[in-house]
Amino acid sequence: MKNTPLRAGGRLLAVLALLLFHGSSCKNDPKTSSGSDAALTGGTVTIRMDGAANTLNPYLPSTGYSRYVAVRIFNTLAELDPETLELKPLILKKMPVKREVKDGPHAGQLAYDFEILDEAQWDNGSPVTGHDMAFVLKIIFHPGLPTDVYRGYFEYLKGLDVDPANPKKFTAYFSQYYMLMVESMCGIPIYPAYNYDPNNDLGNIPLSDFLDPSKADEIRNNPKAQAFAKEFQEAKYVNDKKFVSGSGAYRLESTDGDQGTVLVKKEDWWGDAVVDKNPLLAAYPSKLVYKIVVDAAATENLLKTGAIDVAANMPPSKFIEMKADPSLQDKFDFLAYGATQYTRWAMNLRNPKLADKRVRQALAHIVDYDYLIKDVMQGLAQRIVGPVNPAKSFYAKDIPLYDYNIDKAKALLAEAGWKDTDGNGIVDKVLNGKKTDLVLELIAGTKAKVHELTCLSLEENARRAGIRINVVGVDIERLRNDTGEGKFETAIYGAALDPGLVEMYQSFHSASMAPNGDNRTGFSKADSVIVAIRTTEDEATRGALYVKAQEIIHEEVPEIYLYAALQRVVVSNRFDYMLTANRPGYYEQMFKLKPKQ
Repeated sequence: MKNTPLRAGGRLLAVLALLLFHGSSCKNDPKTSSGSDAALTGGTVTIRMDGAANTLNPYLPSTGYSRYVAVRIFNTLAELDPETLELKPLILKKMPVKREVKDGPHAGQLAYDFEILDEAQWDNGSPVTGHDMAFVLKIIFHPGLPTDVYRGYFEYLKGLDVDPANPKKFTAYFSQYYMLMVESMCGIPIYPAYNYDPNNDLGNIPLSDFLDPSKADEIRNNPKAQAFAKEFQEAKYVNDKKFVSGSGAYRLESTDGDQGTVLVKKEDWWGDAVVDKNPLLAAYPSKLVYKIVVDAAATENLLKTGAIDVAANMPPSKFIEMKADPSLQDKFDFLAYGATQYTRWAMNLRNPKLADKRVRQALAHIVDYDYLIKDVMQGLAQRIVGPVNPAKSFYAKDIPLYDYNIDKAKALLAEAGWKDTDGNGIVDKVLNGKKTDLVLELIAGTKAKVHELTCLSLEENARRAGIRINVVGVDIERLRNDTGEGKFETAIYGAALDPGLVEMYQSFHSASMAPNGDNRTGFSKADSVIVAIRTTEDEATRGALYVKAQEIIHEEVPEIYLYAALQRVVVSNRFDYMLTANRPGYYEQMFKLKPKQ
């Protein structure tokens, strides 16, 4: 999974409607439910997850599972509308508009003016203000914290001024245009400074110091900044219900590693008073239970007994099997719709065996894509050319996809100087003065059946091309850590297909190289194009640059795009529910109990 930190994105330009499996229609919409809200709210929604939400502090390294739970605790300024995927105010009065600063210390810069809802408050009753936004920006730019992945989104941020007369108002200043300026500001979780910095260790260090790279060492060596960084990463701010706190509708009740996490709706939550004005603040269930169930058969049994209400990301074969089960058809709806993530085979370009793009292109030709989509994914996936959602207008649809062709793979290897000189069936080449067989380690989460089958197919096809692949099955934590630190040869893992504008800087620019960023492959061939994309305001010009970047990535093959899976969601029909093309596919806080018949 790509460790993208932002919830918010841009506009989805096409395919906003959900495409449902085998022609079914989604009849369950909270906005069209019969009966009063009082009759439909309350109750418990139990969500199956196949990984633990073990880090409820989004500013620390975490998995997607942790972030899916954390968004119910921590508010952001704005949120994606589940239906239109347009960015809309969440705790803002309105979306800010760009303006040019004519005079003063920020003359010549771009500014956005924000105002937080009067009603928005923390658990202690104090208001959410611009000072809390400044606080989380200090967290992001703290050189002693592992928040590098966030910083690329704020490269052009030059300051933030809080209105002294009304701290609900604040202005953010940027040195130049950046396509995700608003999305970045609106998409970061807001923390209460009073709770996460109780000793005010960062309070007397101005944000301007954190934004100044020349002062990084000064902050790193500041005793108070050191004390904050140490305490911020302690377990109490990760999974202790006494300390994990946000302005969202839910509070942490319990979390128990692989057993799951329970959130309970706060009594007299402030958002209930304004939900009529802003439906995105809806929070109907009284309890959200995230149950960790990895095994598909166990998940099926829990669905049959009513112990689970929502199960996403089920293995394709099991999803289709359950959909045909009469005992489940009466209780659950089965929906498959728009691809929101993709699975890639990543290459570590720092490895001498993978330094030649022709080797990587050869590997792209040993993938039996039809087998993966038709058999492994049971048709519930599609091919993509690169890391851009195929629904986007700037998706490079005209680039020819790599085909499954062992002869092409052999020819490319030979062209790159790899030949079987000793008759052992594995091609070899002299690297750094030593004869080296083309043996590659592949790490993957093989507990997932689809990954197990994928790896077996790659092993077999590679042998036919004269390559040996050694598959090492690992858990998701090791997969994330090893790839995040650049300590791998090849790996299979997933990433998001963003519903809005795609920020390639985090994963494909040399400034984001692992372990300091999320560029795990070590790719650097598209730097100038990626920078141009993020700083180009004209939509047509930016679209052409996106296509160029996809062409470079396709040619250089830092990662091989195996398939983009459709979201697969099983959901109890005792709820009027809200599904979405945004990950993870549902807005569980918007589920309403149906009136009893």
